[in-house]
Amino acid sequence: MIRKSIHIIGLAACILCSIFLIGRIVMHTGIPFHTPHTVVQRAESHSESGGRCITLDSGALTTLLARQLPSDFILRNLEIQIGEQGNLLCTAEISPETLELPQAAYMLLPDSCPLSAAVSIGYAEETVILQPLSLKINGLKLPCRLLQPAMEQLAQALTAGLRSQGISLQSISTGEGLLTIQLQP
Repeated sequence: MIRKSIHIIGLAACILCSIFLIGRIVMHTGIPFHTPHTVVQRAESHSESGGRCITLDSGALTTLLARQLPSDFILRNLEIQIGEQGNLLCTAEISPETLELPQAAYMLLPDSCPLSAAVSIGYAEETVILQPLSLKINGLKLPCRLLQPAMEQLAQALTAGLRSQGISLQSISTGEGLLTIQLQP
């Protein structure tokens, strides 16, 4: 009887360790990526400043990006909300196959999943920089580095959209649901 109990306890411990290890593989934490030597200025809270500037609300920002992004962009139905403290909230639909996920994650996720991400917006050398801060796909918290290529493409699209309108940015600030772009003199 005692021998049977020891085997059951050992089996239960093995099952719990296996579940823990599988969970760690699927939900692994991200490794910080190399930061370039370029100094990125984070968008600051909105402040009144002299000089020429333009403001974009969430709808205008989403529309500007939609016009610049390729039709096969991995984020579908993208919506961007402008938050305080230089952050954006992005919501979209994504196919997990477009991301570099562990094989086990592909089995757990459906073909199309809701995505929400908090993204820091900044600028460097007249270029918009977007940095993912948090990422949830289908309610699962995943490493932000998975979204970095999409954020780079979004930043390029936003910079190209501004430049196509003849806008050369000097600084960016956020506040009251608006993105304010200080123009180059």
